[in-house]
Amino acid sequence: MNISNKHHRGFTLIEVVIALAVFAVVGTLAFTGLNSILKHQSELQERSDQIKDLQLALKYLERDISQIIARPVRDQYGDRQPGFSADEDSIMSFTYSGWRNPAGLSRSHLQRVAYEISSDKDSNKQELIRHSWNRLDGAIIEDARSIPILQDIQELEWKFLNRGSVWENRWPPINADPDSAPMPRAVSVSFNIEPWGKITRIIALPK
Repeated sequence: MNISNKHHRGFTLIEVVIALAVFAVVGTLAFTGLNSILKHQSELQERSDQIKDLQLALKYLERDISQIIARPVRDQYGDRQPGFSADEDSIMSFTYSGWRNPAGLSRSHLQRVAYEISSDKDSNKQELIRHSWNRLDGAIIEDARSIPILQDIQELEWKFLNRGSVWENRWPPINADPDSAPMPRAVSVSFNIEPWGKITRIIALPK
């Protein structure tokens, strides 16, 4: 039986260079595509986290404001303060009637709560912080339990609906007597957050 010898020719230098060039192009395209996918995934996760934070902030606000009660308090100096008060761009304070007590402790179900808008001068953005106290009268900021509930806000604004269906920038209104001013009918909270733009939520107070 005759066996014919087959001679195999090796790759030439040009073929090797072409193969390496093709491999480099394919590798670059694959890396670019993978990098784009990872970047897109990171952006989606960031947007998802922003939505969760916004939903949580609105949940806090809706729960607290919907359970406000017209119970005045006294500050650390003993001066009488209205059950609900707010300035134009910094702090909104009120008495909250839904303080949970799962342990059945001997304490009131009322709690003093405040929302503060804190500005970051370096980033020109704002942060919404929720303060709460374990007592109604004589509370000071150092004793507060403070939780940042929304960050990186470009703009935050709240307004208050009076009995004449007019929105006020502060409460009690400037010309009203703090001791006799009624509670607002509703609170409007507006957030301006990238990339969602302006989001407004109107929350009614209990009647």
